[in-house]
Amino acid sequence: MTALADDIAQLQRCVTNRLDPTALGAARLVGIIGDRPSAYSKSPDLWNAVFHALQMDVAYIPLDVDEARLSDLINVMRSSGRFLGANVTVPYKIKIVPYLDLLEEKTRPVKAVNTIVRSAAGELLGCNTDGRGFLVSVLNVLPGQNGPFLPRLSGVDVLLIGAGGAARAVAFALAEVLDTGKLIICNRARERAQDLARDLQSVLHHIIPIGESDIDLWAPQVGLIINSSVKGQEGLRRTAAGKITILEPYSALAPADPAAFSEVEASAPDFSERWRKASADDIENNNRMSLQLARRVPTHVAFYDLIYAPEETVFLRHARLSGHGIQNGKAMIIAQAAEALFHNIARPMLEISGKYTPEVYRRVLDLMFSAW
Repeated sequence: MTALADDIAQLQRCVTNRLDPTALGAARLVGIIGDRPSAYSKSPDLWNAVFHALQMDVAYIPLDVDEARLSDLINVMRSSGRFLGANVTVPYKIKIVPYLDLLEEKTRPVKAVNTIVRSAAGELLGCNTDGRGFLVSVLNVLPGQNGPFLPRLSGVDVLLIGAGGAARAVAFALAEVLDTGKLIICNRARERAQDLARDLQSVLHHIIPIGESDIDLWAPQVGLIINSSVKGQEGLRRTAAGKITILEPYSALAPADPAAFSEVEASAPDFSERWRKASADDIENNNRMSLQLARRVPTHVAFYDLIYAPEETVFLRHARLSGHGIQNGKAMIIAQAAEALFHNIARPMLEISGKYTPEVYRRVLDLMFSAW
């Protein structure tokens, strides 16, 4: 077996999706690691558009991996000289950290990784571009926009819903710019919000961790509400108990307790219908509470959802219907991807070819917005 064929075989054994043989013919590879990125991720379209336009012999591929095979996948990346690196998405931004060789200094306090850079020697460096991507998407004028989503974040009180990997990156980015503003961290498991608050104490003084029962108290008092949870995201979701559920019909503004089924049951043709019937009352309660709260929040408060699929979550729809400014995660995804590609994963190749310039960076952003 050739080295190329062996790399592909080892990679395929680690993932649950069928890898594209055409893409695997590229000289170098970049992947996105998650539970089901092949079902929803826009990243392959964005990155491959840039690689094609810049005439780089690189292919970007989705890698659906079960947690039990995560370490095996990382070992394949470490041993294969074809890999430049990878992105990491839910639910592995925190879980992947122990498998890496080192973390970028500014990523260490975040304790979550969305970008892996492979050195020529096979060392895997963990980085995080989510926070920078978030700030760019909020404060900068990006292609197709007439102005920034918000003019400033300094002095703004922010309610952050969720305390996972993406939330940690956003929280640390906010800590750099809020100044006198407060950060209220809300999570279903309040302990996770408290853990994140403790980690932020050295860089931000005004932090308040809360549970879901307090969200209706704080939402009307802030200037920005951010959903960094997976409530509202399309596709199937795996629960902590290993069962399958759906979260798309839910809003992050209210509690959710959807029905969950075994993998065997979830593979049945009528799964979606059965799930919706079993979850109907819970969805109705969640949506009613969400819309009531959105209507109580003053209209100057902006709503931001890190989710981009669907384009308008229930969280954002309720905000729009009640007169609020809204933005989904599209601009953040593109901004963090441009950062990861240009300044991290593909930087050595760009430097060698003389393409590591501000003009090329702007072109990368334009190409990604066009490819969306």
